[in-house]
Amino acid sequence: MRAALIDSDGGFALADHPEPTAQPGHRVIDVAAAGIGPTDLMRAKGFFGPVDAPYVPGGEGVGHLDDGSRVYFGHSRPPFGAIAERTLVAEEEIWPAPDGLSDDQLIALAISGTGALIPLEEARIAKGESVLILGATGPVGQIGAQVARLLGAGRVVAAARGRERLEAMQAAGHADAIALLGEGDDEAALKAVSEGGYDVVLDIIYGPPAQAAMRATRPGARMTSIGVQAGPTVTLSLRDLVFRSHIGVGTGQRPASERRAAYDRLIAMAMTQGLTVDTRRYAFADAADAWAAQAGSPHGKIVITR
Repeated sequence: MRAALIDSDGGFALADHPEPTAQPGHRVIDVAAAGIGPTDLMRAKGFFGPVDAPYVPGGEGVGHLDDGSRVYFGHSRPPFGAIAERTLVAEEEIWPAPDGLSDDQLIALAISGTGALIPLEEARIAKGESVLILGATGPVGQIGAQVARLLGAGRVVAAARGRERLEAMQAAGHADAIALLGEGDDEAALKAVSEGGYDVVLDIIYGPPAQAAMRATRPGARMTSIGVQAGPTVTLSLRDLVFRSHIGVGTGQRPASERRAAYDRLIAMAMTQGLTVDTRRYAFADAADAWAAQAGSPHGKIVITR
């Protein structure tokens, strides 16, 4: 079969690869569409440990079982990744795909969506509270802004680099106000639209912007951090943290049953409340272009279709 392959030097190319075969507790899936994200690039660069190459990248997608059932899958079993004609997935990681959602929207909502839903649920947003989405223009941020509103937020502020995408979120009603980062003093920019301080921060980028965001919160605030695109560390004084909490929230490492329950809650929201996220679709033959686009920090979810 044809598949994308990552070499030991991190190179990406389409090539022939052995077919996966069914194994106990696993199913072979005929892939219709595959999603890629920042963690796929980090894995290829050895961020999670030495690269056992060659391997097929990508872990999530939508496809069909041998009985024709349309399913979503989130964790392909290495070395059979999602950017291929077929992949191998543990049965507990294969979840129903509702007919009302397209392949690209389902992929965009699943891992990115639960990455927003779980930390926002753990922040326990009280009705009417002010929520800041830090790194708002990517898939997680777009979903997070919508989910925060559904969980009771009275005011949602979107912050990121890129004025055009922020203004589009505001025009769509997903944000009440926006803050442009990277133009000088991030702390001042965040405070200028905080109306006295944020109660909850969904931090997708960490680093210096997270420091600025914490200093723009009010007493009792909860910050949940889930990504490190802006840097792996922050520097905060005890004074910055008094009467506030800050937690790093992992989602992908949780048991499949817990992730499946979050997926079900999110899909129900999407079907009844119309959650949407920007996507960029590429044909399988153009998978290398999709990989390069992901490296460029796209605002929409990258989806490769067959």
